[in-house]
Amino acid sequence: MRSGTRSKSARWSALGRFALMVSMALTLVGVVGGSPAWAKAKAKPKPIPMNLEIYQGSYYTWLAYLAQAKGFFAQNGIDATIIPITAGGPVAFAALANGGADVAMGDLSLAGPLLEHGQPLTAISGAVAAAWELIAPSNSSVPVSYPAGIKALQGQPVGVVALGSSSYDYLQLLVKAAGLGASGVNYTALGGLVANFVSALGANRVAAAMVSPDAAYYLTQDLGDKLVFNLNDPAELKKVGGILGSVAGKSDGLMWARTPWLTAHPGAAKDFQLAMEETDVWMHNPKNLNQVISLLGAEHDLATFEQGPGAKKFFAYALPDIISYVPKGSAKAYMNFWVKSGLLANSIPQKQWFSSTIPSSAAQVVGAVKAAGKGSLGKKA
Repeated sequence: MRSGTRSKSARWSALGRFALMVSMALTLVGVVGGSPAWAKAKAKPKPIPMNLEIYQGSYYTWLAYLAQAKGFFAQNGIDATIIPITAGGPVAFAALANGGADVAMGDLSLAGPLLEHGQPLTAISGAVAAAWELIAPSNSSVPVSYPAGIKALQGQPVGVVALGSSSYDYLQLLVKAAGLGASGVNYTALGGLVANFVSALGANRVAAAMVSPDAAYYLTQDLGDKLVFNLNDPAELKKVGGILGSVAGKSDGLMWARTPWLTAHPGAAKDFQLAMEETDVWMHNPKNLNQVISLLGAEHDLATFEQGPGAKKFFAYALPDIISYVPKGSAKAYMNFWVKSGLLANSIPQKQWFSSTIPSSAAQVVGAVKAAGKGSLGKKA
């Protein structure tokens, strides 16, 4: 009897242990509807950290800022930290070079010299199709025709963002093209804030200044200042001819990333580009205009003239310049441009610095957004 009892107990104990093991296995596997939970749900990849530089108060980085503010970076797996910059491109690209930032906006005049010295940078998106405009005060006697307007500035102070900035490089080219020689005017650094240029022109501390198109809008439309030369006008560039004429209709407003950051995060260029494309389509959807203005205003990224009753008129003027694509042939044209200007010693092969993920037309941007299942964002870019 004692032996039989032990055998029965052992059998129940074995069954109990088996049941417990099955229960534990089911708990660990997580059976849901006959399939393990891990087979049903994909693990979310860890977000890519990114330090992103924004030119505060300038529309050159509206697109990137809105990609962050509206959540398009986050939706595409990028965890962006905004770094506000008010000192202009040279400071932004110094941060890229020393690893203090991962992505910044600029053109080849800023990136090219770094590339030439072996700094690993890659253009990963368009940002804005706009260059500089040369503005003189309303009470100035400077002519508004070329080359007379440039020649009239000989020996006088002319404002730029910073020495070594693209505004400085373009002004040098204009001055040389007008026959004055590179040192024909006194280059005066005013910093990156629009208010600095408004103040300098208003007080006649400079005879003219190279300003961004959004600032030029306010200065000419609201204050009555004079547009001496518009680097955004293909007809004016062609009139000048030479290397300036060679980039008429092209765009050099790019978002640049540290190549080591891209290497450390495979797919980052593609994810960044898609976020910019989705933002591009969203912000060009008329029904989102009020939200665009509100988001930019909340970040103090809009001057007072870009808000209030005149805001919609201003945005109708400015938004066409904000693009995530780079028009076909632009990269080659601008590389040749900066080599011929003397800024770069040699042409750098495009495949070494220009990402293949960058679209070349608005249609391609809209197509990419639709392909990503986000066609409801809008129909144009």
